[in-house]
Amino acid sequence: MKKKPRRKCANKECRQWFHPVRDGQVVCCYECATVIAKEQTAKNRAEAQRAEKKRQREEEKEQRTLQAERRQAVKKLSYFVKQAQQAFNEFIRYRDRHLPCISCGRHHDGQYHAGHFRTTGANPELRFYEDNCHKQCSACNNHLSGNLINYRPALIQKIGQARFDALMGPHELPKLKRDDYIQIRDEYRAKLKELKKQVAA
Repeated sequence: MKKKPRRKCANKECRQWFHPVRDGQVVCCYECATVIAKEQTAKNRAEAQRAEKKRQREEEKEQRTLQAERRQAVKKLSYFVKQAQQAFNEFIRYRDRHLPCISCGRHHDGQYHAGHFRTTGANPELRFYEDNCHKQCSACNNHLSGNLINYRPALIQKIGQARFDALMGPHELPKLKRDDYIQIRDEYRAKLKELKKQVAA
């Protein structure tokens, strides 16, 4: 019977040439087979440990996601209104970052707000209406109640008479729910991110 072709022992410490006596034989002797078996066992154990750690990480991540969802579920509607307003205001301030205060026309180092021409208290339907909100210094917004006498002509000059008339016209009051405020928040965060990306390009 013809001998099988020679091959090197798979044991890295041995690497002796031998003639296999059966198909699939990769080691020259029992001792080398024991070494290879131990190495394979250790390798399998390490892979199993990695798989278990990965499973634990995924499970922990899933638990954190569920906990975050539960925390969100118990929050009041006002929390989501505030988040949406913050995202909208931040977008407005960045959009108008190079412009002076819409009311007094000054550039200064003080704090700037996103000032609504038609107030959100009297006109909640215009809370997230971009033509109704512009960069305004804290002095005009807080201490002069919006300084509307000067706000009006500057606003008309900025957006035009047609858009101003549309702003002053009737608007339907939407019945916004939690998911609507989350959508508005995410939309304005994305718009701000895109605007910053365009500026950086």
